[in-house]
Amino acid sequence: FLEPVDTSVITDYRNVIKHPMDLGTMQRKVEAGTYMSIDEFRQDILLVCENARKYNGATSIYARSAD
Repeated sequence: FLEPVDTSVITDYRNVIKHPMDLGTMQRKVEAGTYMSIDEFRQDILLVCENARKYNGATSIYARSAD
Protein backbone atom coordinates (compact mmCIF):
# COMPACT_ATOMS: atom_id res chain seq x y z
CA PHE A 1 0.00 0.00 0.00
CA LEU A 2 2.95 2.31 0.56
CA GLU A 3 4.20 2.64 -3.03
CA PRO A 4 2.51 2.52 -6.44
CA VAL A 5 2.05 -0.95 -7.92
CA ASP A 6 4.99 -1.77 -10.18
CA THR A 7 3.22 -2.23 -13.51
CA SER A 8 6.38 -3.61 -15.10
CA VAL A 9 5.91 -6.61 -12.79
CA ILE A 10 2.12 -6.62 -12.38
CA THR A 11 1.42 -6.04 -16.06
CA ASP A 12 -2.38 -6.34 -15.96
CA TYR A 13 -2.91 -3.95 -13.06
CA ARG A 14 -3.87 -0.95 -15.21
CA ASN A 15 -6.36 -3.11 -17.13
CA VAL A 16 -8.24 -3.68 -13.88
CA ILE A 17 -7.50 -0.51 -11.88
CA LYS A 18 -8.26 2.71 -13.74
CA HIS A 19 -7.41 5.11 -10.86
CA PRO A 20 -4.43 3.81 -8.89
CA MET A 21 -3.62 5.29 -5.49
CA ASP A 22 -1.16 4.45 -2.73
CA LEU A 23 -0.18 5.83 0.66
CA GLY A 24 3.16 7.18 -0.59
CA THR A 25 1.40 9.27 -3.22
CA MET A 26 -1.02 10.47 -0.58
CA GLN A 27 1.86 11.48 1.69
CA ARG A 28 3.44 13.47 -1.13
CA LYS A 29 0.08 15.16 -1.79
CA VAL A 30 -0.20 16.12 1.90
CA GLU A 31 3.33 17.50 1.95
CA ALA A 32 2.70 19.47 -1.25
CA GLY A 33 -0.59 20.86 0.07
CA THR A 34 -2.52 19.32 -2.82
CA TYR A 35 -5.56 18.28 -0.80
CA MET A 36 -8.08 21.08 -0.56
CA SER A 37 -10.36 19.28 1.88
CA ILE A 38 -10.50 16.35 4.24
CA ASP A 39 -13.02 14.79 1.86
CA GLU A 40 -10.41 14.71 -0.94
CA PHE A 41 -8.03 12.92 1.44
CA ARG A 42 -10.82 10.54 2.49
CA GLN A 43 -11.63 9.72 -1.14
CA ASP A 44 -8.03 8.75 -1.81
CA ILE A 45 -7.78 6.49 1.23
CA LEU A 46 -11.03 4.82 0.21
CA LEU A 47 -9.62 4.41 -3.29
CA VAL A 48 -6.55 2.61 -1.91
CA CYS A 49 -8.86 0.15 -0.14
CA GLU A 50 -11.27 -0.22 -3.06
CA ASN A 51 -8.41 -0.93 -5.47
CA ALA A 52 -6.99 -3.60 -3.16
CA ARG A 53 -10.35 -5.35 -3.01
CA LYS A 54 -11.03 -4.98 -6.73
CA TYR A 55 -7.68 -6.25 -7.96
CA ASN A 56 -7.01 -8.96 -5.38
CA GLY A 57 -10.51 -10.14 -4.51
CA ALA A 58 -12.52 -9.34 -1.43
CA THR A 59 -11.22 -12.29 0.59
CA SER A 60 -7.52 -11.84 -0.21
CA ILE A 61 -5.00 -10.91 2.46
CA TYR A 62 -4.54 -7.55 0.71
CA ALA A 63 -8.23 -6.74 0.75
CA ARG A 64 -8.54 -7.83 4.39
CA SER A 65 -5.57 -5.61 5.25
CA ALA A 66 -7.34 -2.70 3.59
CA ASP A 67 -10.45 -3.16 5.72
